[in-house]
Amino acid sequence: MNFIPYLSFQGECHEAFETYARVFGGELQINRFDEMPEATGMPELEPDQAGWILHAQLTLPDGGRLLGSDTPRQFGGERMAGSSIAVTLQSEAEIRRVFDELAEGSTVKMEPGPTFFASFFAMLTDRFGASWMLVVEAE
Repeated sequence: MNFIPYLSFQGECHEAFETYARVFGGELQINRFDEMPEATGMPELEPDQAGWILHAQLTLPDGGRLLGSDTPRQFGGERMAGSSIAVTLQSEAEIRRVFDELAEGSTVKMEPGPTFFASFFAMLTDRFGASWMLVVEAE
């Protein structure tokens, strides 16, 4: 079994996934709504949704994946709430690097540091609305 996070955006998906590809590495694949064939049975997008992302996939160097899209309001789409993406990293230095790269415009929930449950841990919500928990597991 393999759980894969799927993030929902409101027009920020492309920029968010370019950021995540820069921070985490990997190969990025982007498909836009305006690339879909005609007659798909999907409602027409609103003018402010031109260029929105139908599907984004970041395939990480270790084979993991992060998926997402801009979910139009007429499909019930809204920005993310109520979940976090937990990322296990190898070192304090790696947590600090990832934290610093995601921190611009973010809401920091917990600065990087040791905890009773992890050797090193940090938590933030990035400028795109995705919540991240960065952890070096306790030995």
